Amino acid sequence: MTTSRTDFNETWLTEMPQGIGSFPMFDYLEYNIKDRIKSGSEVLDLKDDLKKIAGQQVVYYWYEKNGMILLGAELSVKPQGLVVQGLAKNPKNHNGPYAFDLYDAILNDSNRSIKLLSDIDMSDEAFNLWNRLLKMGHRISVYDRDSPGKTFKTINSTDELKKYFKDDDTSYRRYQYVLSEEGEHLAETRSYFNTRRMRELTGQGIND
Repeated sequence: MTTSRTDFNETWLTEMPQGIGSFPMFDYLEYNIKDRIKSGSEVLDLKDDLKKIAGQQVVYYWYEKNGMILLGAELSVKPQGLVVQGLAKNPKNHNGPYAFDLYDAILNDSNRSIKLLSDIDMSDEAFNLWNRLLKMGHRISVYDRDSPGKTFKTINSTDELKKYFKDDDTSYRRYQYVLSEEGEHLAETRSYFNTRRMRELTGQGIND
């Protein structure tokens, strides 16, 4: 029987994909998208060259121009949000659109929070991407998967974001990251973690 606890665990406490950088992610995404199209999946045309395939368990968003996929993402559909499995830009595309454009479009279309890929190296590129999303009005929340309710915190400024990009502090690797729209969208996600905190305080473990 599915409960709000199992919904929470399935969405927010599952492990992130490993080895994302060890193989050509764009080739993988391009193949999966084209394979879905060949299999008869419906392609939805959104705005500004943005396309979407919405499956029950996996959803694809990508920008395409003149038949060439420029940038794409694969996300798992979970009970309380979307989880990024991969995002990549066509190496032949030296201009936009960019990752922040795609994340912004996904948030606007799905109205659901997105669990981001964990960036173990917390690179300058990742910082610039997340900072750009903050400036666009979105919010990034962080939490430790070992005590998600207690540690859930929403970042509202560049100075707060910098705390998670310390070159000499590897402890931040254990954190997970969530991208949300400001307002009701963020409030609903926060409520999931507030409920989790209540369960933590009553002694229920993370696997309950």
